[in-house]
Amino acid sequence: MRRDGLGSAPRLRRAAVVEESVLQRSYAAQLLAAAGMDVVLACGTFQEFMRWLPQSEPASRPELLVVDLARDVHSRRRFEAVAALRAAGIRVLALSPMRSRATARYLLDLQVEAIVSTSDSVEEFLAAVEAVRAGGTAIAPVASAAIHGLESAPRLSAQEERTLALYATGLTILQVAEQIGVRPDTARKYLKRVRAKYAAAGRPARTKLELAQIAWAEGYATLGRGAPAGRTDAASAPADAASEA
Repeated sequence: MRRDGLGSAPRLRRAAVVEESVLQRSYAAQLLAAAGMDVVLACGTFQEFMRWLPQSEPASRPELLVVDLARDVHSRRRFEAVAALRAAGIRVLALSPMRSRATARYLLDLQVEAIVSTSDSVEEFLAAVEAVRAGGTAIAPVASAAIHGLESAPRLSAQEERTLALYATGLTILQVAEQIGVRPDTARKYLKRVRAKYAAAGRPARTKLELAQIAWAEGYATLGRGAPAGRTDAASAPADAASEA
């Protein structure tokens, strides 16, 4: 467990849990309560939490939010909401599966107080909670392993990640383009840029099979499951357009 910045700040007492899985949400709430925290809310979605927060009494609002932030790793609105929560004094512990580099990079960019993988142990989760309660930060071991090496890994744009993910699941370029809401030529450009970035990193992928192997090895392929047709991320558009210019 990597922990930093432990100090003499007053220990946090109130917590909220946001997790889609009922069992995981219930268990996390039980662990927090057993650690001496008052769980003021346990709900299934981040949107539900954000609707509840302004209606709650200030004295009952959480000081610690345990939340899975990996549901939509390209959401600018989610990014800004988390930043606003932290600016308001709510400390955030991200509890996520860490299935891809995209997730790990997103959580690092959020600069939350703690990152814990759902594959980390209960003891590591509680250690991260205690670190945050004491005014510090923490990254649990499994989460740390997922994050390790990001600096040297190719950094893909949101649309490049989605293109790679969908292409790796067996879709054609035409199908990929339809899924992400762009022209086929644009999808080909995204894929070409992905190949160029991995080639520059010493991992050339000349065939669809080689691209698929990279996508599965780094967790991108899991992002391609259940993608809604025509979905694009407005937050990624400026970066993608700049890359094409």
